[in-house]
Amino acid sequence: MSDDSRPGGCLCGAVRFEVRVPSPIYSICHCRMCRRWGGGPLMSLHVDGSPAFAAGTELVTWYRGSAWAERGFCATCGSSLFWRLAEQPDALTVVAVDALDDASDFTLHRHIYVDAQPARYAFGDDRPRLTEAEVLAEIGIEPEGAA
Repeated sequence: MSDDSRPGGCLCGAVRFEVRVPSPIYSICHCRMCRRWGGGPLMSLHVDGSPAFAAGTELVTWYRGSAWAERGFCATCGSSLFWRLAEQPDALTVVAVDALDDASDFTLHRHIYVDAQPARYAFGDDRPRLTEAEVLAEIGIEPEGAA
């Protein structure tokens, strides 16, 4: 396991940040929200803590897309940057892999929300595939609508 610091930013360069990456692995999320947010499956990684901003903190807009999570994007160029737990923003932060300046040494770890993946695309790998229920259980979230 590594624990290195990685710089990143948005498309227009107005938002610049640094994150601590505990391990150079990423997941591909197939949920409807991620696909709508970025135009396709979201490739993202967990980071330690919150991003340390070097520029553009005021340009990061947070959108609460569910009862328990919110997504951060650049208000100038619209780049999808972050996902975090709404009530515990420092507990779990996820960063879009290609928002980092260099992610060339990262490897695919797993697919998540595979029960929401449309049939029109497929990835030809043998990485683990988790359903929505498995992902929510892993992070301790009660599914919406559950009694």
